[in-house]
Amino acid sequence: MLTGWYPQFSKNRPLTSQEEKDHLPFGRKQDVIPEDGVGLIHFNSTFIEFVDRGFKLKGMSATLAFLFCELIVLGAFFGGIYLAVESTQEFTLATYLIVAAGESTFLFLAYFVWKNLLRFDLFAYTHNPIRFNRKTGKIHVFRHNGAGGVLSVPWGDPSLYFHIGHGMQNKVLRDLRCHVLDASRSVQDTFTVGHSTDEDLRIVEQWEFIRRYMEQGPSHVVDDPLDGVITLSLKPSWKNCYVWVCFALGQSLFPMRHVLFPLYGALTLTRWLSFKTCKEPVWPADIQAEGAMEPGDPHHWPEPEFMGAFAENDAIYQRAVRRNELRKQRL
Repeated sequence: MLTGWYPQFSKNRPLTSQEEKDHLPFGRKQDVIPEDGVGLIHFNSTFIEFVDRGFKLKGMSATLAFLFCELIVLGAFFGGIYLAVESTQEFTLATYLIVAAGESTFLFLAYFVWKNLLRFDLFAYTHNPIRFNRKTGKIHVFRHNGAGGVLSVPWGDPSLYFHIGHGMQNKVLRDLRCHVLDASRSVQDTFTVGHSTDEDLRIVEQWEFIRRYMEQGPSHVVDDPLDGVITLSLKPSWKNCYVWVCFALGQSLFPMRHVLFPLYGALTLTRWLSFKTCKEPVWPADIQAEGAMEPGDPHHWPEPEFMGAFAENDAIYQRAVRRNELRKQRL
């Protein structure tokens, strides 16, 4: 789902009928099993933190496809010059026209791809975190380092409108989306939390996870202690990049990962390159101070060295299987 990158979220508009239908209200328990949707990166008594939806896209299929197309255009450009020179043995007016047309096409495509995709993917941030601080009752949305780079809004405020967001390119995809409204209920800002998925239920489960944490406290978030596990790892290692590609491409393709190694390998490479060009987000000093974790916090969930590390614990794995079976019964 590229919505939010291209096209960007629209502002100064009323809520749509679909958004009103898919509202996720504060203070109302959802009859679901709470899940973090593999978007959680920090959990303690003071705050929880998620990646935004862009983390899932970094260095993945869209980036690989666009880079591949750029290479084709670049090859055609220089190939055209070579053929023109070879056929005439000199730079004629036709040669100059071919060079000018090829150069213009290449520059236009390069600018379009950079403006609408790659500037979020390369030389940007490894992730854009969203922090829910239950002690201050604030939500912090990271945009960039420096002054004015964080949107801070109060939990439970009428200006916040959480709902199930819909993809524009792929209508099947959903995300947990929040609009910031003005007094006239017009959309002034938008942010997403966690990854996109193709199930409404997944989004409601993630919302219930966050709602319980903010409104009931960290001890009420999960139904079983074995559910208290962080799956996602932010370390930009080859292993994490490969595991993420396997996760993103889904269970149906996983048995064929060796046959499809050129695809898996190329996506692993582009994702690794994407993270290597990006820098870590840094919260402002006041937000860091507000989020200081207490020593010996009993609700601090360990963070994995690699994605899915805690699933190597058989009890945690079996509980995840059981939880998935319970989910299917609710569908």
